[in-house]
Amino acid sequence: MKNLALFKIISLIVVCLPLSHCESFIEVAPPQSQLTGANTFDELPTATAALSDIYIQMRENGIVSGVSNGGTNLMGNYADELDFYGTNAQLMAFNNHTIVPSSTLISGLWNSTYNQIYAANAVYTGVTNSDLIASEDKNRLLGEALFLRAYLHFYLMNTFGAIPYITSTDYNVNKSISKLTKEELYQNIIADLQQAEVLIPNSYPTAEHVRPNKATVSALLARVSLYAEDWEAAESYATTVIENSLYSWEDDVTAVFLKDSPSIIWALHPGIAGLNTKEARTFVFTSGPPTRPALSLNLMNAFETNDLRKTNWTRTIVKASSSWAHAYKYKKNSNTGTSVEYTILFRLAEQYLIRAEARVHNNDLIGAQEDLNKIRNRAGLLNTTATTPEALLEAILKERRVELFLEQGHRWYDLKRAGEADAVLSPVKPAWENTQILLPLPEAELLLNKNLLPQNTGY
Repeated sequence: MKNLALFKIISLIVVCLPLSHCESFIEVAPPQSQLTGANTFDELPTATAALSDIYIQMRENGIVSGVSNGGTNLMGNYADELDFYGTNAQLMAFNNHTIVPSSTLISGLWNSTYNQIYAANAVYTGVTNSDLIASEDKNRLLGEALFLRAYLHFYLMNTFGAIPYITSTDYNVNKSISKLTKEELYQNIIADLQQAEVLIPNSYPTAEHVRPNKATVSALLARVSLYAEDWEAAESYATTVIENSLYSWEDDVTAVFLKDSPSIIWALHPGIAGLNTKEARTFVFTSGPPTRPALSLNLMNAFETNDLRKTNWTRTIVKASSSWAHAYKYKKNSNTGTSVEYTILFRLAEQYLIRAEARVHNNDLIGAQEDLNKIRNRAGLLNTTATTPEALLEAILKERRVELFLEQGHRWYDLKRAGEADAVLSPVKPAWENTQILLPLPEAELLLNKNLLPQNTGY
């Protein structure tokens, strides 16, 4: 029986891997594989394998991946975090704001992320219909599938604007689905997360934080509530996470991005023991001029004097009279025998920054200062001098910039939601237009499904 289960798991992983290469989530019929087969959900190991493959795909491609064509690098180039070095014309277009709807990087973000959503829906449907998985395990799997569906839609919405919210694996439904408004999308995202919060236990299924637990759902609800400007909910959810005994504040700035950091809420496993993060492979270089994006002078100048994050989370390469800096949060870009760094998707510092911002809007300025100073003091900086709501919001946005740089596009989404993209980017991006607050919808998708029209303004 154990050998049969192992065979099913190996077979499932093999057939799931090609899903991310489907040309479009609405272009093809459901794949005829164990992912959509009823037997996948007869046993917990194979159902778990189907779910685990989604995390693999998120790590390897799509809107939160740290690979060169993933969302972290692309949106870092799109914002003011990176200066582009290299020869890839499409990557250069992200940095220069000359993207066209036919870009394969645009369609890659869209299709790979929607394929991950499709897989989450397949897990949800299959587990729902299974009578052979114990209720406790069933609830966890269902909760994780709902969480992933909400998480991925949240990123797509903030990147592309009005999008479809896919909850089905039915090809006939998905091929002609329509876009939803921002308000409708938030309603769907929050509904999925609230249901996931009930289903997922507070404990993690393994010793490592590589699958979401209840607190991870709360962390995303805090982020979603912040973006939706529901300040009371944002503060409440962030407080829930901060006060959770599973986590503790990491005082050592050099240990924040190690896989054993007690402040990690959710991270992606590198896949093989000894491997580390995609981000290190994408951003770390040892000589100049670099052949990949480097940290912008604009970002490097944003760090205050004596900020420990600048000395520990960035590294400058000097050649002759020239220098280039790269992100150095993740330092290991090769096999180290034993993995030491995992890609972190949620960590405690962001929750303090969410709560600080929410507290300003909730007229708790002292509480906001305390949360902001928690971040600053670890970086070796003095307490903030900001005392008014306006000054505190500005200080928090600046702190988010130097604390969360090159982590799944935080900087770009902050500029967008704060309404500062035009003022910040127009002086440093000659081709910037204020309509570029959204990426274009993939041209191929509009040809396949007329319900996705109109194209985003300006493209």
